[in-house]
This record gives sequence, C-alpha cells and structure tokens, in this order.
Amino acid sequence: MSIFRQLRLQWANKTFNYSILMLITLLGVVIPSWYFDKNSWVTPLILGVIAAALAESDDSFVGRLKAITLTFICFAIAAFSIEFLFSTPWAFAIGLFCSTFLFIMLGALGARYASIAFGSLLIAVYAMLGAHESTNLWFQPLLLLTGAAWYYFISMIWNVFWPLQPVQQSLANVFKDLSLYLDAKRGLFHPTFDLVPQPYRLDEAKFNAKTVNALNACKATLLNRSRKGHVDGPSDRFLKVYLIAQDIHERVSSSHSRYQELSAQFGRTDVLFRFKHVLETQAQACRDIALAIKLGKQYDHNDRSIKALVELQDSIDYLNEHPDNAQFSSLPQLNYLLNNLATVEKLLSNVSNPDSGVADETILDDTNPHTLSAMWAKIKTNLNTESILFRHAVRLSIALTLGYGIIQFFEIERGYWILLTTLFVCQPNYSATRKKLSARVAGTLVGLFIGVPLLTLFPSQESQLLLIVLSGVMFFAFRINNYGYATGFITVLVLLCFHQLGEGYAVVLPRLMDTLIGCGLAVAAVYFILPDWESRKLHKVMSDAIHCNRQYLMQIIGQYRVGKKNDLNYRIARRQAHNADAHLTNAISNMLAEPGRYQLATDESFRFLTLNHALLSYVSALGAHRQRLEDESIHQLVLEAHRTINHHLEQLEHQLATYSEDCVFSTVDQFDIHRRLTEWRDEDDRSARMVLQQLHLIYRMLPELHILANTFSKLEDSSRKTNDLNQ
Repeated sequence: MSIFRQLRLQWANKTFNYSILMLITLLGVVIPSWYFDKNSWVTPLILGVIAAALAESDDSFVGRLKAITLTFICFAIAAFSIEFLFSTPWAFAIGLFCSTFLFIMLGALGARYASIAFGSLLIAVYAMLGAHESTNLWFQPLLLLTGAAWYYFISMIWNVFWPLQPVQQSLANVFKDLSLYLDAKRGLFHPTFDLVPQPYRLDEAKFNAKTVNALNACKATLLNRSRKGHVDGPSDRFLKVYLIAQDIHERVSSSHSRYQELSAQFGRTDVLFRFKHVLETQAQACRDIALAIKLGKQYDHNDRSIKALVELQDSIDYLNEHPDNAQFSSLPQLNYLLNNLATVEKLLSNVSNPDSGVADETILDDTNPHTLSAMWAKIKTNLNTESILFRHAVRLSIALTLGYGIIQFFEIERGYWILLTTLFVCQPNYSATRKKLSARVAGTLVGLFIGVPLLTLFPSQESQLLLIVLSGVMFFAFRINNYGYATGFITVLVLLCFHQLGEGYAVVLPRLMDTLIGCGLAVAAVYFILPDWESRKLHKVMSDAIHCNRQYLMQIIGQYRVGKKNDLNYRIARRQAHNADAHLTNAISNMLAEPGRYQLATDESFRFLTLNHALLSYVSALGAHRQRLEDESIHQLVLEAHRTINHHLEQLEHQLATYSEDCVFSTVDQFDIHRRLTEWRDEDDRSARMVLQQLHLIYRMLPELHILANTFSKLEDSSRKTNDLNQ
C-alpha cells in the first residue's frame, strides 16, 4: 500500500481527523501562553477549549453559527454567574440547582441543545475550579470564553474545507453496521438438525439495534443540512444512498421461514452453505461501500456476490428438479430467500448510481422544533416524573447541590472536582452510570499513577506543555470509544496544568478523594432520587414494540391493495418499529446491569425479545416483497388474516401496557390461517403464497406471546402484593 493511500485512509478515520483538529487547537493556546510567559493562562484557555469541543454538535455552516452564538450566550451566563455568586454560598447553591435543572431540560429540544447544556454546566464547574485564581470579575470568564472562541474558530475553518466529512462518516458507519448485521444472519443458516435459533436471534437483535442507531445518527446528520426535511445541494446524493441503505436494512432484517425447520430439512444439502456464502459476500460489499464513502471515491460493485447468487440459484434449481417429499413444502421459502438476496444485490449495485433507485419521496421526517412555541411545547411535555429527562434533571440538580454543600461544610479547598466528577458520571439510568463510574475511578487511578512520575521526569515547562497538548489530544481521541482511557489522559492533563501554577503534587490526593466522593454522589442519586429501574417500565417498552410492529404491518397490508410505495408515512412506520425493537434490546441489557432485586423475569424477557425480533423480521419480509395483489379473492384472504392478527396484537399491546387480566388465545378464530394457507400453497400466484406464509408465521407466534404477557401480568401482581405486605 502506498504512503499516499495510507495517509488518505488515516485522514478518512474520524478519530485521527478529529485528533489533528484538537492538536492544532491546543497548540494554538499553549504556544502563545508559553511565548508571553503567561503560565496562569494555560489552564483556563485549555478548559475553555475542552468545554467548547464537548458542547459542539454537527451542523451545516449556518447551523453552526447559530449554535455557536447560543453556546457563547450560555457559556457567558454560566461563567459570570459563578464569579458573581462565588462569595455568597446560599445564593450560589440556589443558582447551581436552578441552572442545572434548566440546562438539562434544554436537552428536550434535541441533541444540539443537550450538548450546549452539558457544555454550559461544564464551563460553570471549570469556572469554580479557577475562581480562587481569578484576580477580578473578568479574568477567569474571559479566558474560558477565549479558549472556547479559539476552538470554534478552528472548527469553522475545518468545516469550510471539509463540509461533507461528517455526512460521509455517518453514512459509512451505516454500511459498516449493516455488514456486521449480515454476518450475524449467517449463523442462522448453519446446517444442523438441532439448531436453537434463540441465541442467534438475540445476536441479531443486538446488531439490529446498532444498525438502527447508525441509521438514526446518519438521519440526524442529514437533517442538520436540510430545510425542514428537504435535503438539497451536495448532501442530496448521500440522502439517496441513505434511503438505499434503509431498503437494504429492511431486507436484511427479513425472515421468510423458521430457521430450525430449514436446517433440519436441508441439512444434508449444500444450499444452506451457499446462502451463508452469499451473505458473506454481501457483508464484504457493505464494508467496501463504507470504505468508498469514507474516502469520497466512486463505489464499483464487483461480481463476487453475483457469482455466489448464480451458484445458489443452480443449487435451488437442482432441488426443484429432484424434489424430496420431506423438503417439498419448504422449497418455496428458499425461492423467497433467493429473491430477497437478489434484491439486496441490486440495491448494493445501485449505490454507485443512487439516482437509479430514487424513492417515492426524498423527504426526511423532521421532528425538531423550529419555533419558540414548538420548543416550549417540547419542554412542557417533559415536565413530569414520567419523563426520563425530567428525572435526570432533578437527580443531577440535587446531586450537584449536595456536592457543593459537602465542599462548604468540610471546607474542601479543591472540592469542585467533586462536582466535575458527578457531572460526568451521573447518567440518565443506573446502567450507564455504573459504566461511567468504573471507568472514571480506574482512569483516575491510572492517570495519577502515570502523571506523578511524569512531573518528575519532565520538570521543564516546555516538556510539560507538550505533554499537556498530547494528553488533551488523546483525551478527545478516546472519549467516545473508551471513557476509561480518556479519564486517564484528562487526569494527566489536570496534573500538568496545575503544576504550571506550582500545585502539581498538591492536587494528587484531592483529585483522587474528590473523584471517589463525586462517584458516590452520582450512584446515590440514580439509586435513591426518582430511580429509573428498567424492570418497572419494561412492560411499557414491550407494549410499544408490539404497537410499532402492528402499525408497520398495517402500512404494509395497505400497500398490497394499492401497490408498493416508499412514501414518508411508510418509512416512518418502518423506522419506529426498528427503533422500538432497539429500545427493547437496550432496556433488557440495562436491566441486567441493575441490582438483582430489580431484575424481573430475565429468561422470559429474553424470550419476549427473541419473539419480538422474529415478529419484526416476518413483518419486514412482507414489507420487502410488497406489491399490488390483483386477485380480489386473494386480497380478501389477506385482509381477513390481517384482521385476526391485528386483533391479537392489539390485545397484547393493551395487556402489556396495563398489566390487565389474563387474555386467552383462541385456536379457533374467525379465520383459520393455517387451513387457508394450505389451500393456496399450490396455486401459481407466488406473491399470494408468500404473504399468507408470512402471516401464518406471525400467527404461530401469538400463543407464546400471550403466555408471556400473562406471565408478566402475574409477576407484576405478585410484586405488588409483596410491596403491600412490606408496607
């Protein structure tokens, strides 16, 4: 590989690219401070840079200007408020509580405002750390704001030269995660007579959640460059590729059969291996697309996966020509799978020419508020204890105020690190807080262990300033992917910065003790103040997943009457179903990290997750193959089948949401799907067979879903009785 290509690959790497930006920015504040011999400037300038970088969110050039303006207003209010109130503890405590609550609630307006709110709280704590060094009211705030201004100046220049790089990186992440999802699907095609699909389904659900998160992040990036959902200009091509990725995701998430039956019936043939090979080549194609997008190159689709499809077709043709009675009933399912993968292949080849596969509507669903009344309405809907954001705002406000009370009561000189630690560690739920806690403590210990020898080995000012810059760069390189490493580097940076003021060794023990106290406050807050245990709301998450799948299915069935149309309403229903599935996956994962007594029906929860993801897969297959059904009698069969399934899904949704009385599944419904499916299985209309087959697969899941819903209801009833006795 040539040096030029290697450099280009590195430049396309988001972490490397961002590290270069931070290196330039930090050198821009350290070198002038060293040149003019202003040691007292280094710490506030660097802290201003850090706060600005953490508050920044991706946006268009105009959007960035607006965000920077709002950020500076919030930063100035936060920094100067600290200076005004610092000598009046009771007013300071009130201001700290109120400002924390208001800043956190600002996050209801979207990710951009949440970042600004966090940065504002961070700049306030940084102002507290250096308040005793401030010679007057203006010194500390102005240096912090200058550091922030310098970062935004460099960042804006960066954005002017490479305006589309965030779009390229987020879209590349979508295809990278699609490749992982395809790799996960391969496991279900392993030919064995005792295949247990649940572990594979759980893996699928995990990788589907990652893909959904990547799609949502890419959508947000595109929305930032849109006008109320309409993307024009250079980003338009990326939007079309994003819509292709959505269609690929729908087909990748599809299931056309029960995999254990396919494995048992075709375990002595090569056809399942050939399916695995096709999935492997398509996963590699997704990785190639991701790399091409990152590098800004034209993607050239090779013929590896086409050859694999041809070989798979030959294998299926052989089975059709030499039918086995045990395999005969499942042969149509192999054809549906082949058609699905062939369409994925076509979509992958369309990436090189996205205009050939333009969707019916190329508008994105923009739910961001754009007027003051809409913003207030968004905040107002979160002003209740059911809102996760409201709970987090109350929790963090109390935790920071208690931390300030501890500082004042025990007269802790460097105690404001307590607030800094609490701010970083206290997260909206227990699971995330626990992860931050362990990473923060371990990172601080390692940072102190490394930082103290560095103070001795590199006593000169120039060498320490260089280490400050390198530590800052490494903090930003690791802050997303490895918070423990990031904490270690920022600890080293803090030691070196305070050493410039003659206090390097003096802050070692205070830094460690304050970290432990801050972590304790954060954990106590999520445990005792409006706790948000996943098991207590898991039934609502499950109900929402069923509801979204039901709405998605409803959109699909309607298109079997009018024909395929990828309009906005359809894409919204599809995205909400996948979002709900991802939310359920995350909720169960978070529950497992919580204390044992707050974990409810773990095995049943995993089984429900498996069935819900299978349900979404069967519905997705209907969506992937949707087309107009010309025969009126066939369409009536589909409508009757859907009516029965929809009725049961409504019952499940209601029962899970309310923990209502047992709901019995009747095996004798208004419409016997199994019988009618058998009648139509030998007919010539393949699309009708496929639709009825998928509805039959969904129908077969309903009894177990009802049993699980009844189990959750009984467990909740038992839990309530236990709580009543304890009271």
